[in-house]
Amino acid sequence: MPAHRSPQLDLEKNEKQPDTDGVGRFKPTADDDACFKLWNMYLSQAHEYDKTLLEGWKKDMDGMLLFSALYSASLTALIIESYKKLQLDPADLTTSLLTTISLQLASISNGTTTTVGLPDTSFKPMPSSLLCNMLWFLSLALALTCSLLATFVQQWTRDFLHKTTMRPSPVVQARVLAFSYFGLRRFGMHTFVDVIPILLHISLFFFFAGLVAFLLPVNLPLTILMACVLFIFMLVYSALTLHPLLSLDTPYRTPVSDLLWRIGHGFALRNHGLSDNLSLTEAMVEKSLRKSPDRDGRCMEFTMKSLNHDTELVPMFKAVSDALTSPQASGVRLENFGIVAPLIQSSNPENNMISRIHHFISVSGSLAGDPEDRVDKMQLCLSTLSSLAHLVIRHGKEKKEKENVGSYCSRYPVFWFQRDLLELLSSSPSLPKGYLISTIAALRASRVQGFRRCIEWMAEALSSQKTSTERLAEVRSIFTNLSREDINWTSEKFSHHFEQLDKTLQNACMSSMTETDAAVLVQRAQGHIAQLMDMSRWKAALISVLRQFLSEAAGATLVPFEMDRTFILIHSSIPALEVFDQSLDIEEDEAQATYLLQSTSTLPRSVSPELFTLIFRLLFSTKRALHFTGALESRVVLYNYLFNCTVDQRNLFVKSDSACRLEECICLDLSSDRTGEFAKLCVLGLDRGYLGMGFEESTVSPRLLSFAKGIFRIIPQASNNFTQYRWWLWKSTDTERILCKDIIKKLDHHSRGYDISNSHDISSFITPIMGDIHALGQRLLPELRVPECPSLPCPPDVYQHWITEIQDYVLSMHIFITAKYISFVARDTEGILFGDWRNILTSISVYQGHICEMAQLHFAKSVRELMSLRPWNQPKQTSKSNLFHNYIWYLSNTWCWVTDMESAKILEEAIQCHKNDANFNGMVWYEDVCLARCREVIREAETVEEPPVSQ
Repeated sequence: MPAHRSPQLDLEKNEKQPDTDGVGRFKPTADDDACFKLWNMYLSQAHEYDKTLLEGWKKDMDGMLLFSALYSASLTALIIESYKKLQLDPADLTTSLLTTISLQLASISNGTTTTVGLPDTSFKPMPSSLLCNMLWFLSLALALTCSLLATFVQQWTRDFLHKTTMRPSPVVQARVLAFSYFGLRRFGMHTFVDVIPILLHISLFFFFAGLVAFLLPVNLPLTILMACVLFIFMLVYSALTLHPLLSLDTPYRTPVSDLLWRIGHGFALRNHGLSDNLSLTEAMVEKSLRKSPDRDGRCMEFTMKSLNHDTELVPMFKAVSDALTSPQASGVRLENFGIVAPLIQSSNPENNMISRIHHFISVSGSLAGDPEDRVDKMQLCLSTLSSLAHLVIRHGKEKKEKENVGSYCSRYPVFWFQRDLLELLSSSPSLPKGYLISTIAALRASRVQGFRRCIEWMAEALSSQKTSTERLAEVRSIFTNLSREDINWTSEKFSHHFEQLDKTLQNACMSSMTETDAAVLVQRAQGHIAQLMDMSRWKAALISVLRQFLSEAAGATLVPFEMDRTFILIHSSIPALEVFDQSLDIEEDEAQATYLLQSTSTLPRSVSPELFTLIFRLLFSTKRALHFTGALESRVVLYNYLFNCTVDQRNLFVKSDSACRLEECICLDLSSDRTGEFAKLCVLGLDRGYLGMGFEESTVSPRLLSFAKGIFRIIPQASNNFTQYRWWLWKSTDTERILCKDIIKKLDHHSRGYDISNSHDISSFITPIMGDIHALGQRLLPELRVPECPSLPCPPDVYQHWITEIQDYVLSMHIFITAKYISFVARDTEGILFGDWRNILTSISVYQGHICEMAQLHFAKSVRELMSLRPWNQPKQTSKSNLFHNYIWYLSNTWCWVTDMESAKILEEAIQCHKNDANFNGMVWYEDVCLARCREVIREAETVEEPPVSQ
């Protein structure tokens, strides 16, 4: 059970509450039983803590009992000898009397008269003997007291464990355990246990002090020796006592240390920068939890050094990969860099994880065991390498963003993944391909970042305040880490300046060079480095890495491991560089890497939509995306790929194209004069684009609306090469349908919740939507006047009347578009059901307003055209039969908007054709309602003798 920092507060609260609600014995209730699992969790934690605590006390008491028993026996033997000096020794008295008698006899024999007094029989013990016995008797008393108290502690711990385990019920056990433990804390048993060894140590001090006093009258040199031993013992004991107060990581301490910690509590905590109310043990634990990169690094180095066999490395690879991988957007835990850094920066191959991985991969072919297990090990190995590359790149980027170039270069070492590692990976075809592609790409990106850091380092060295000769020497030392082979991307400009910098630095090696010559070389080197620092060159470098990554993935017809994460890592590896910023241009030879799309397969089974999206995105990293020599071929690949995609693949591609590059390509091609097969592919691309952006959804997305408006503006100027294509009218109608559907949705929403008093909000809504209505109406119903919005503010009934009129106008356009779809289906020979009919029905099925006569007539003629083909006699899976049976006669349940007599006659004729057919099986949906409505309109028109409306 974890120790509480403020047990007194808890105990005070417990004292104010009764232990039970009544006088009777405790009986668990249903509520208590419901807490069964909760109390079990408490018991699992508390028992573990109590067991560790009490077992520790028991072992301590066992040791003290044994020591105090041996110590008391030895001390008793010495006391037996020392206490004799506290009383008169009869042997001494006898010797004194015999001496007196001898003197008297000698006087008589000499004939002299000598008076010899009797010996003094009074006794006074020596101060040293008195002090010795006082100290030793005190020492013996303390030792025996320790034994007694240790016995008590053992008894109390047994009693504690017995009380807390005597009942099987977790609820009862938990209550007893809490009651006993808080009582233990309340009455300070921790302090009581800590006092026992202090008494034993005091007893030892008394023993040594008494030993010095015991030897003082016996032998002075021996006394001095023992006094020195006592002094050294006290000095060592004092050092062991004070040491944990000064350094919390020390293993040394005495029972007095805790006492001194409590006395100097505030000062000690402030000295170590800790919070209040911590015991010495808690303070040690708290201080150990503070991060120490140096300590962590030494632990990791020890771990790597202890792994002698390659097979032992696999768990280490897994542990490192888990320590670095993060679910966050960055994908890596930068906080753990200090732990892993020593493993990749160590110069000792045995401690360097990169060297161990290199060796592990090189001997992978000779590994014993199951082939599948070997593949798993290689995947883990490559995943660890990739995680290390992510860590190095992210850490370098973060440091660069936080610090300026000088402090960055001086404080953060450049780390390189060696070329031989890349060569090993590239020449190992047996490695798991998906992991291998991502790992190589991450390593290449890391090398590019390291290359640039070296260039920055050289730029910093040249701008220092040292002499020109010293600056050149420092730059040469940095340049030796670089090689022409490190430039593995195509860039004639970068290669040229790199070679020129190399020549300049070679000229600086001449021994006869003066300071003036060195200054000229410094200026020349600065010019070359400035060119090498140009962000355009590094954009080209990262584009090359992306090209290799995506090309290898497309060639292997698979999705690499963590493809999106690796792609983001590469193009964001250099701070302040936006690879997809087209304003940062690159040279023509460098831009060749972006043209990967024109050589990409158009089959989704070969190139996944996710991979194709990244290849397509790479194309638009420069301004040449739409105008380079192979741009047309690249767009042909794009349109063919969209045509071959499944619905899910197409939607995924369109969704991934967040920069709307697909719309940019289609608009460009529709605005041009393309011919032949390309014109057909472009229209097909428009169709797939509409579907991928949600053409069949009930609500028009902002992206689809923006795209449709762009196409709507292009349609009148489109080349004959597009308009002569039979699907062009279909896509033009789809465009009109998108605009009309958006207008209907917005008007419907506005009519339900407008506030006529807020003219500003109404105007901000009406102005843009009226622009769309005018543009669409001019295209569909040019002869019909658009109802104009009244001047605001205006009476509510006037505004509501205008809302009704504008809805009638928009629904008239809707019916007109619907009629066009019906005509397309009637004339189509490939069985395509044109239009989003489910949404068409939703918009008009319950509408009871007015539809203009032109739209009614157009609708009636389209229905007659379809009915003339007798769709009821065709198989139901055909588009014409599907439209007849499921949609046309479901357009309205009242058909009240049919008001034109000529349109009514045409519809009646079409329905009558259906009824008179030999295969007539009854009316479909609201076909009979439509027939009745048409006859009613005709009858009313004949009654009032109104002339028919001309076509």
